[in-house]
Amino acid sequence: MRIGLLIVSHGSKDSSWVTLVDEAIAGARWPEGLPVASSFLEGVPDRSIQDGIDQLEAQGVDHIGVVPLFVSSGSTHVDEIAYALGAKSEPLCETDLEPFHTKAHIIYGQPIDDDDTMIAMVSDRLQSLGVVAKRDTVLLVAHGSPHMPFQNWWRQGLDSIAARLIEEERCISAAHALLCCDSLPDAVQQLLSKLDSSKRNMQGEQQGANDEGHDQFGSAVVAVVPIFLSKGYFTTKAIPERLQFQPNSVRVSASAGSGDILPHSLVTEWEGRILYDGEPLLPHPALSVWLEQESQRVLSRLKESLSNG
Repeated sequence: MRIGLLIVSHGSKDSSWVTLVDEAIAGARWPEGLPVASSFLEGVPDRSIQDGIDQLEAQGVDHIGVVPLFVSSGSTHVDEIAYALGAKSEPLCETDLEPFHTKAHIIYGQPIDDDDTMIAMVSDRLQSLGVVAKRDTVLLVAHGSPHMPFQNWWRQGLDSIAARLIEEERCISAAHALLCCDSLPDAVQQLLSKLDSSKRNMQGEQQGANDEGHDQFGSAVVAVVPIFLSKGYFTTKAIPERLQFQPNSVRVSASAGSGDILPHSLVTEWEGRILYDGEPLLPHPALSVWLEQESQRVLSRLKESLSNG
């Protein structure tokens, strides 16, 4: 008997996307002698999920713990990969993914969801953007799914992340939008309207008081944070373009200290009111720690199933 570990992520034709994931995996500390393979659902030649299985089985591995390196349980990919690996009998959503060929016994893990790792990565993104915790609001933007129950799982996870950010005083308020289902400009406008309404209420309650707090609140912004592991089409193209699908296009502000404005940015009535720099969650050392922890959980379940016969 030999146990191995397979880490599965989505993949991309963009080599920089793959590099960020590879670096996170390389930064993890694995048990000595444990065979570890990293595979991708699509977009990376010679590193498919079947390639990873074959690589492990060629080393004599007959029990594989699988870690799905995805941000949400709401991803239909998480479900279809579990099915194709034989970890569940039927997928919850129609899939073209054929069952993989494997002789090994499979134990399937969980994606990141609202783990402390996610909170740490998003919190550092807010700091990089220059978010003022007692003034600014956050819009978490993720891919999402139009299919149920996956869409609900996406929204539940993002709502939990938003609540944690508020609870830990990373921002004054937070919400989410799904690229698959929601209007990103509408979501931003709703948050800006709430900020403006709060400002007017504060001014009405404190007329004649020191206006320093009002001035600070008046400069409140919406920080748009993409919940994507690695930089790619959605962070560099889809989200900025969605922000421009308005009668008046949207200025995408630079992150604090970067000095860079995305080349497609336009000056509008929203200028200076949105923070977005196109950066994903990686690179971040917390993901390597999560990989270690989730791998330990999966391998523990695998060993427990072996001991129970």
